[in-house]
Amino acid sequence: MNTKFDPIKIAKLLTHSTRQLDTSTLSALADARNNALKKLSVRSPVLTLSTGRWSHGLMPHSAQRWLVAGMLVAILVFMAGYWQHAQEQQISEIDVAILTDELPIEVFVD
Repeated sequence: MNTKFDPIKIAKLLTHSTRQLDTSTLSALADARNNALKKLSVRSPVLTLSTGRWSHGLMPHSAQRWLVAGMLVAILVFMAGYWQHAQEQQISEIDVAILTDELPIEVFVD
């Protein structure tokens, strides 16, 4: 059975069907929908950074993504600073060796 569903037709049929319901049924359906939405917004699953398991937290996904992105940027900045410091140390060691004439002769033969 390869039946393709047209969402627009389904929405029209549902809208037409709801017009046939009485007001008390419509009110009960609206209350049930609102209650379900309230429960859904409070208990949305969030991946915690400490345990790696899904838990029910209050941190939204967008805030979690910003936190992870900030941590990655901080790590990159730290690594760039460390690399820069290591390069400066290496250059200063070569400068000291040149100034104190402690370089081997192979360095000057080229």
